[in-house]
Amino acid sequence: MKKNLLAVSVFGAAALMLGACGEDKAVAAQGAGTENATAAVGVERPSAAISAESSFDDKVSYSIGASVGTYIATIQRDQSEFIGNLDQDLVIQGFIDAINSKTALSEKDIADTLVALDQKVREGLEKKAAEEANQNLEAGKKFLADNAKAEGVQTTASGLQYKIVAEGSGKSPTTTDTVRVRYKGTTIDGQVFDEQKEPIAFPLANIIPGWTEGLQLMKEGGKAILYIPSDLAYGEMGAGDLIKPNSVLIFEIELVEVVPPVGSDEQK
Repeated sequence: MKKNLLAVSVFGAAALMLGACGEDKAVAAQGAGTENATAAVGVERPSAAISAESSFDDKVSYSIGASVGTYIATIQRDQSEFIGNLDQDLVIQGFIDAINSKTALSEKDIADTLVALDQKVREGLEKKAAEEANQNLEAGKKFLADNAKAEGVQTTASGLQYKIVAEGSGKSPTTTDTVRVRYKGTTIDGQVFDEQKEPIAFPLANIIPGWTEGLQLMKEGGKAILYIPSDLAYGEMGAGDLIKPNSVLIFEIELVEVVPPVGSDEQK
């Protein structure tokens, strides 16, 4: 959610800067600059001669325009449910008018409109995020309730669920140890968000609580599946694009080795 909020804020800031290119007071959409803009609106203009062999200055001009267009297209794609459908003709007109310092709206009108848009998008994103988080929470509760009845699944006092796939014969780690593991992490609908096929080391005290607790239930050489409630994982914040807020996570883990702390009796 934060990424999207930042996007609209940056969009608003960029547009405010563009609007500031206009006169300090409202300027009617008249004059040669606006006439050129109007001629461009709603008309498919022939492509300018631009290619990889073009001059650096031409590439700069084209790249600036392309980057602005790409950014607006991204905003439209990702946030159209809050913004609505942008009128491309008016977007082009506003862009060219601002370049020519002949904006039809005053700087204050532009600023007020973009502030209102930013607020509208923020409220929409927050509402949507809250609804999705609540849906994820309910889906996670149902999954864990059903999973608790599955063969071999045990539930701890914290709500962590685990299933020992292979017992292992080595020692179990403590919170001061580092563990070397192979693992695969998935959401309850089967999406893989992380996988390590080669052993990787983690200090047990510096990972999510579900791992810290679950790894201590394992022995070296053992394999287990951890079913981690959201409050023992990433909670209301989520992580990345696939781990949504309030997500229950599933980890298939092989405990390869327990590495005691540096300087401990076991390392002497």
